[in-house]
Amino acid sequence: MPKEKYQQMIYTSINEKFQKWDELEFITERQIYFFLHSLKGTAGSIGLYELTTTASEKIEPLNENGERYWSKTEWKSYLAPIIEEISFYQTNFNGQQVENTQLISTNNRYDQEFILIIDDDIVFISYLKDILERMGHSVIVAYNGKRGLELIYELKPAIVFLDIMLPDTSGFSILNNIKKIKKDRMFVAVMSSNDCKENKIRAYDMGALDFISKPIEEDILISYVTNRLAYKKELDQSIITDELTQIFNRKFMNTQLDKLIQQYTRNNEPFALVIADLDYFKKVNDTYGHLVGDEVLKGFADLVMKSKREQDVFCRYGGEEFVMLMPQTTADQACMLLEQLRESMKQKYFTANEVRFQVTFSSGVVEASAANLHPKKLLEEADQALYNAKESGRNQTVIFNRLTAGVQKKVNVKIIVIDDVYLIRNLITTHFANWESSENFDIEVTPYSDGISFLNSNWYTPNYKYIILLDGMMPEMNGMDVLKKIREKHTSKDVIISMLTGLKDEKYVFEALEIGADDYIIKPFNITDVSTRILNLINRVFN
Repeated sequence: MPKEKYQQMIYTSINEKFQKWDELEFITERQIYFFLHSLKGTAGSIGLYELTTTASEKIEPLNENGERYWSKTEWKSYLAPIIEEISFYQTNFNGQQVENTQLISTNNRYDQEFILIIDDDIVFISYLKDILERMGHSVIVAYNGKRGLELIYELKPAIVFLDIMLPDTSGFSILNNIKKIKKDRMFVAVMSSNDCKENKIRAYDMGALDFISKPIEEDILISYVTNRLAYKKELDQSIITDELTQIFNRKFMNTQLDKLIQQYTRNNEPFALVIADLDYFKKVNDTYGHLVGDEVLKGFADLVMKSKREQDVFCRYGGEEFVMLMPQTTADQACMLLEQLRESMKQKYFTANEVRFQVTFSSGVVEASAANLHPKKLLEEADQALYNAKESGRNQTVIFNRLTAGVQKKVNVKIIVIDDVYLIRNLITTHFANWESSENFDIEVTPYSDGISFLNSNWYTPNYKYIILLDGMMPEMNGMDVLKKIREKHTSKDVIISMLTGLKDEKYVFEALEIGADDYIIKPFNITDVSTRILNLINRVFN
């Protein structure tokens, strides 16, 4: 749309401002400063460069918070160049009416990303809004800081264009409030004609990602918005995508599950949740190595992505477990689709060292209902059905019902031994290899000869509980450093760490407990005592 439209709008707006002032006996210096500040930024953006130059010259000696009163004669004399230009406009355009512009037009598109403009200059807002909407963006505006903050909280816009001078507050105050809320990767750009060094530093220090000087050219605005939205899309995608399989991750699954629950509450729309788990995946890793295991995970993910319906959301839940959210689907319908997927899996072969092999999967299905309408409850019931599928022979799908609910699920516990002494690793591994599983726990033991190989392995799977027996003194990387690395990602809720140490120094033990160890065992030890101690830990913490 031609800039002439906005040039007419700004001339009309200035004329109306002068008419109001003409009815007053006095105006304040602050009013003149505020008027010139707005004019300086807007006029240049719509091609009125001489008007911007005049406004810049006139604002220079004024005080932003000046309270001195100016008479009609004084302000008219001071603003004479601008008054003359308005008079010229009225003579040449014969008072043409400016087309009315509707500024707030969101069309209730709350599922789209918004661009928010917080500015009180109607001409500048109209100009920006028109450019951005011609680009296909949804634009909302706020004329003051209070409304701007409300829209930030309510709509979480992708980009916020924020003016420093607002009628009720300053843009810096808005920035300070934005720092206190979760911004969801929101780009905040301060736009101001007052682009002094101090304002730029202050804006960046308070969290603004960009400072854009007014006036702004249309092509620069278009490039800026295109750049920032593309970058945001890339960021969002990386945050919700599993790095290995390139499908959605657990974080994204949680948000989509919440949406399905909301839709069920509003419209009673059915949906099913599936947890799928690759059968005997540990044997794949043990036999062919973790790199081949990764290829199996990617191959399975690729197969599902090609076979699933467009509306189904497929995510990696953790390790070899996957979740599928199936909108407008009953448990029986989900089961039929999963059976088709299992048939496709029968045709898929993997290769390692010129050996071809196949992998099956088991799955548990639950249908949403008023009785289980909570993320944790749905996942627990699907996980219970999956457990029943595993116990019934694997390579099958089970729908959650009262029968599966009656089966007590065992807790899977992994004991990891990290010690550079082979005899200790072998002693503990052999002892628990001969230990019979209880009705409540399944235990398996994995040894590592050093901390580096342990940390570089894919040791953690979310559906297991862990007890780590960690030697305090090892070559290359000692146990204290390994302990710190573990505690960076895992709490004692899922990972219990007991230090194996020959040191009786209380200071050393205290330091380990302070960093995050839950227990310590002094060498030499009796394996029976250690076994009892571990079982007590399992019962106390994981039961």
